Amino acid sequence: MTAPRPTGIASALRSPLLPLVIPVAIVLGAAALTPVAEFARNQGDVRLYFDNARAFVEGQTPYAQVPLEYPPLALVPMLVPYRVMPDGQPTFDEYAWLFAGWEALLVLALGFVLVRVARLGGIESGRRDPAWTVVLRYPVLVAGAALTIAWRFDLFAALWLAVALWATLANRPTAAGIALGLGVLAKLFPIVAAPALAIAWLAPRDDGRLVRFGLATVLTVVVGLAPFVAMAGTETLSFLGYQAQRGLEVESIGAGVVLLDGLVRGQPVEMHSPFKAVEVFGPLAQSWLSLLPLLAAGGFGALAFGAWRKVRSELGAVGRVSTETVATLSGAAVMVLLVTSKVFSIQYVVWLLPFAVLLSRWRFWLAAAVVALTMPIHPFLFAGLIAQEPVPILILNLRNALLVALTVWVVVDVWRAGTRPGDGREEWRARRDSNPRPSGPQPDALSAELRARDGESGQPPVRVALRSPRTKAELRDAIGPRTIWRRGRDSNPRSRLPHLTV
Repeated sequence: MTAPRPTGIASALRSPLLPLVIPVAIVLGAAALTPVAEFARNQGDVRLYFDNARAFVEGQTPYAQVPLEYPPLALVPMLVPYRVMPDGQPTFDEYAWLFAGWEALLVLALGFVLVRVARLGGIESGRRDPAWTVVLRYPVLVAGAALTIAWRFDLFAALWLAVALWATLANRPTAAGIALGLGVLAKLFPIVAAPALAIAWLAPRDDGRLVRFGLATVLTVVVGLAPFVAMAGTETLSFLGYQAQRGLEVESIGAGVVLLDGLVRGQPVEMHSPFKAVEVFGPLAQSWLSLLPLLAAGGFGALAFGAWRKVRSELGAVGRVSTETVATLSGAAVMVLLVTSKVFSIQYVVWLLPFAVLLSRWRFWLAAAVVALTMPIHPFLFAGLIAQEPVPILILNLRNALLVALTVWVVVDVWRAGTRPGDGREEWRARRDSNPRPSGPQPDALSAELRARDGESGQPPVRVALRSPRTKAELRDAIGPRTIWRRGRDSNPRSRLPHLTV
């Protein structure tokens, strides 16, 4: 008899969802420990959110009267904390606490989604139960990005991207397209994962679901933009021009190289803040900006070719693309974007968080190190970074180097997982691993060979019982060619030696 499954309180205590309260507590704790003075310095974004929400509630038109550097759905995480108060007019201190509480709820929701993704096979292979792997890893990453989560809205877009991945693995293309479109309307970066998500239906040529995914994504974006275009006209798309005009932000990979070069040469690098963020200038910075389009094309091209090889390999072996591959390629696309971006503000590390949870063990810890090194850079050492002190510059370049190493590791592994088209090695391995019998000549194959030889001799087969151990050579000499080899009724399928019976 099997033991009865736990019910009630015992079942709830054993649920992997219960530990998700830990990252919620971490975010609220980080908010409580934030000094008030930080809202006028490193955590000034929340003040900007407050002003935008108040202006919108007072009737001012977004983009036309209220300049926004984000897509229109970014207003949702700004407005929700503002409208929670009964009178709808909180003070800034009240708004800050409400915003942190809202972010804590998003952390809880993201944790639940990641558990579902893991249970659908989106996590890289491991021995531990996938749901428990997520809930044990998740607080580590949240702790490393606690201040970013508490005082930035990027988790909202990351959540929608995670929901899109969940819906994709659950084979729900319309829901996946809607979630991806909402993520793009909140912040543009989720769009880079669209090709990886589409592979779930493109590789097996499920054209109907693929079309539904694409239409749902496009229509969601169009419908989300339409009201704002009606109010503000073409000014609604000003956030695209804003991003295109930005320079090399001081925390980006390219800026780290520029600062390190200036430190080695003993020549301070020129800095300005034309777009609400500190940027580096000079010949090397300009050269890096010119090189970035090529780096982006090379990075995404390498990932695309590696993905093609991997998909071809899996289709040849099992006829479909694994859920783990879809999740891995989605995360790899986000990593390539971060590496080749000219901006890497503190909040961008949140983009990595959902996919870092799903990585294999050593990759996860490398991603955790990238996340953990972000807060020392901003806010703790940010003033020293602007002053171009050695320690902040070295830590920045260490963080960026680890991110590059992680991205290369994932992309190279995608390449290695694929095989040359048509060589059949992956299919052969899959069939070999699914066969419980040992390697080497098998009884059935040998029986077929001996039956053929018996047929050539024209004599009936002879069945011989063997009761004493002999070598294979002695057995063949004693029995002759007219023998049928087959397993005995008591044979072990894992045995190296076939049994001969009468």
